Amino acid sequence: MARIAIVDDSRLARTFALTVLRKAGHDAFEIDPLSIFEVLKVLREAPPRILIMDYLMPGCPGNSLVRACREDPVLEAMKVVVCTAHRDEDVKERLDRLGVSAFLHKPLDPAALLELVESLAPAEG
Repeated sequence: MARIAIVDDSRLARTFALTVLRKAGHDAFEIDPLSIFEVLKVLREAPPRILIMDYLMPGCPGNSLVRACREDPVLEAMKVVVCTAHRDEDVKERLDRLGVSAFLHKPLDPAALLELVESLAPAEG
């Protein structure tokens, strides 16, 4: 199963995603987005296969985090999924250009989350 990082300023959202992913057998962990530098430090220590992140986070703007991951040789291959309650097509287009792998709308649907994770990191075997 995949190693997956969850970055969201909402503890409730992080806990929900962690519970769904862990019950499905994934190695999921959370990062509290206090700053973009702290998030990048944790991601670099043991890069996950997938990063699932909120778009609007104080101290850790989504577009800046995506850009930093794509410019980092240690993290550039990581799949990035952006979760948002907003349906702004301009934001989606900007993030697409930065190399976001997929989008999920909040509130997260457990089945959609697991289906997306499986499509981005198919089980080996």
